[in-house]
Amino acid sequence: MRFVRSISDVFGYSPFEDLKKHAELAAKAVGLLEKQFEAYRMNDMDEVEKLREEIDSLEHQADIIKEEIRSKVKTSLLLPVDRHDLLNFLDVQDGIINYCEHVGHMLTFRKINAPGRIMDEFSVLLSKLMETINEYEELIEHMSRLVASSFSKKEVEEALEHVKRVEEHEHECDLIQIGLLNMLFNSDMNPVDIQLAVLWVVHLGEIANYTARSADRFRIMILGRS
Repeated sequence: MRFVRSISDVFGYSPFEDLKKHAELAAKAVGLLEKQFEAYRMNDMDEVEKLREEIDSLEHQADIIKEEIRSKVKTSLLLPVDRHDLLNFLDVQDGIINYCEHVGHMLTFRKINAPGRIMDEFSVLLSKLMETINEYEELIEHMSRLVASSFSKKEVEEALEHVKRVEEHEHECDLIQIGLLNMLFNSDMNPVDIQLAVLWVVHLGEIANYTARSADRFRIMILGRS
């Protein structure tokens, strides 16, 4: 009976398409966050609030997908990867969109008065963050091909190349963050504005960090197959 139920689960539900949808929502949230920063620079606070709501909606959709995966990926489900590795991957990936939501809310707290060069550097950071998440999406695109090919050596190697590139982009984000923090702590901005801007830097950095961690968990998941 247990064997029959497992086979039914395999053909009735596969988590990989939902994992991909969850990743796509996270990527969309990063894109909206970049637009939100631009609206903030233009002092269009109505648009900032609108984009905050859109990010919140994406995060809610991601939570629904996450809970569905968790409820269906049971011990009786036959999977080509370790169940715990898959769920750990999901949890880390969820951190990407969670931090997008945090930053989205922070942009509605207060309109800071920052020099143009500092806001320019935030734009550079957001651009690099988009490069990071775009590379991550390329990695996730390999998920269905890996499963379809029974994790062929060629598909695994191609996926791992994307992991490396995600990690390289994340390191570049780190360097931009360091420069931004140096600029902020040596500026003559209002201390409250500095404090809020520092929080932006830290939380944007967490988006990059969680993207790289997710890529690493992806690597663990596909290399940890028994």
